[in-house]
Amino acid sequence: MDESPGQESIDPGQFPPTRWSLVMGARVGGEEERTRAVSELCKMYWYPLYAYVRRRGLSPADAEDATQGFFCELLEKDRVQLFSEEKGRLRAYLLSSVKNYLRDLGKKERAEKRGGGQKVISLDLESAEERYSYEPPEFDTPEKLFEVRWALTILDRVFERVRQEYIRLEKSEAYEALKGLLAGDGDISFREIGEQLGINEGAARVTLFRMRKLYRRFLEEEISETISEGDALEDEIHYLNQVFAS
Repeated sequence: MDESPGQESIDPGQFPPTRWSLVMGARVGGEEERTRAVSELCKMYWYPLYAYVRRRGLSPADAEDATQGFFCELLEKDRVQLFSEEKGRLRAYLLSSVKNYLRDLGKKERAEKRGGGQKVISLDLESAEERYSYEPPEFDTPEKLFEVRWALTILDRVFERVRQEYIRLEKSEAYEALKGLLAGDGDISFREIGEQLGINEGAARVTLFRMRKLYRRFLEEEISETISEGDALEDEIHYLNQVFAS
């Protein structure tokens, strides 16, 4: 029987527990568990924070140091406690935390930290600056830039999960043909899509329906991992949509 995305879950080994579960692990775990948790958070969300501190006016070198130093400080339990002040939303928790970190850390201290201290991840400064050079000027505040980059990080992970699932099912051609239609309708010619994939128009419609269903499921899972239990999932998805609408 032909496997259908959305009816069979992906291999859980592809995407280890991360994000909010890591925050909780960093809060209550031992030193090794906290180091692993913060390292994973850094790998996923370092660029939105880097872009934030760059838009605050820091030089590339100082922004790199500040991003590294911020995640190093998250290894301390008292820093992780800040999550409770932000109603359990990881994006708000990180933004509030980095604001506090920059407030408490003077330029002289950042310079003294350069090249020293613990590094939880190796940041590619050249790559970071290349990405930052393309940031639209209309994102005029550091907070707005952080929000946009945060939302795009979530969506990038969702699209990658859908892509990996279709690769697993040996249907990568379908993903490539339809990925641009996952988040919106656009101009759709199911006849042309069907011809491209070697299926009829009706099958093309069903394929897109199933892919969108999988996309929605993965989006909900990714968002759920950035909010604490009890927070409204739909509210956070609405917030993500508003980031792009504003």
